[in-house]
Amino acid sequence: MTKTKTQRKITRGITKEFAKAFKQSELYKLYVEHKDELFIGVRNDYLNLYYNCDSIAKVEYKKREKIIDYKIDQYYLDGNHYSSKDELKRCKIEAKDICLYYDIIKKHSNEKASLEKKAQSKLVLLNNENLHSNWFCIDIEYVKSFKNKIEKEDAGFNARFDIIALSKMKPHKVALIELKYGSGAIGGRSGIYKHVADFSKFCELGYFEKQLREEIIEIVKSQKELGITVPFETPEKYDILSPEFYFITLDNNAKSVNASTPQQTMAGYLFNDKRWGCKRLTSKDSVEKKFGDITRKDNKFFATFLFSKATLENIEIADIIDGIYDERILPI
Repeated sequence: MTKTKTQRKITRGITKEFAKAFKQSELYKLYVEHKDELFIGVRNDYLNLYYNCDSIAKVEYKKREKIIDYKIDQYYLDGNHYSSKDELKRCKIEAKDICLYYDIIKKHSNEKASLEKKAQSKLVLLNNENLHSNWFCIDIEYVKSFKNKIEKEDAGFNARFDIIALSKMKPHKVALIELKYGSGAIGGRSGIYKHVADFSKFCELGYFEKQLREEIIEIVKSQKELGITVPFETPEKYDILSPEFYFITLDNNAKSVNASTPQQTMAGYLFNDKRWGCKRLTSKDSVEKKFGDITRKDNKFFATFLFSKATLENIEIADIIDGIYDERILPI
């Protein structure tokens, strides 16, 4: 972590002292035993332990006391939903108790997590377990940090990415990925239009150059301190290329014979004409009307679209970007 005496710099990462203490904890042992289903997310001076892309534990280091502090959403212990104002919603817990109740925590997460989040977790873990993948996923559920409420309001959006992946070869390509699962995830408030708007704003405000590139370095550095098997050395700034944007859609299947596939539905929101076999255009503003044709490299913002018919039960994509997809639409 990098700080100055005059100003705290917003960046990802934890101290070596924190990493050393955590590696001696029971929760770290649990992670090592269940790497096939758990992911450690590096945050600003804390860690999130993810199962199903659900944060099942927040891990902080108390420097003065030199102890690890653990918190958990009470839901994962008793299955009851609490309001954000309820004091029980986030409670302290001992590492040994997280281990003791791990099966219960998983049960409640499995009941709560969407198919999309479960598929996201599976896709990331399959990729990272594959030594032959061209990519390594360094983060999930990324949310940009802001210095204060005013800065966040001025930005006008939350910069969120489902997955951040780096290519294993230098110079490292950066994949900023949004995952969609089935037709129900294409429209609505968190649908394709909203994500394109956020991605475009992210580029417009230069957040990669201002913040994310350095955060990527700090994430990798912290992962190595934690003993996570990152398959490359910690990159320097000049090793990291500008980001590429990806929309990955799983369960690209029509619900009935005459229904649209998610790809066809997505086309209705993206374009002003019926491409990709689109059957109906959106009655609202299309992405193309506001942001241009994002499948073209000469557009201000562009992305790659990957489609797979695989469902949660049969996902076998072992390379998150270069793996086998049923349809791959590259920007032209």
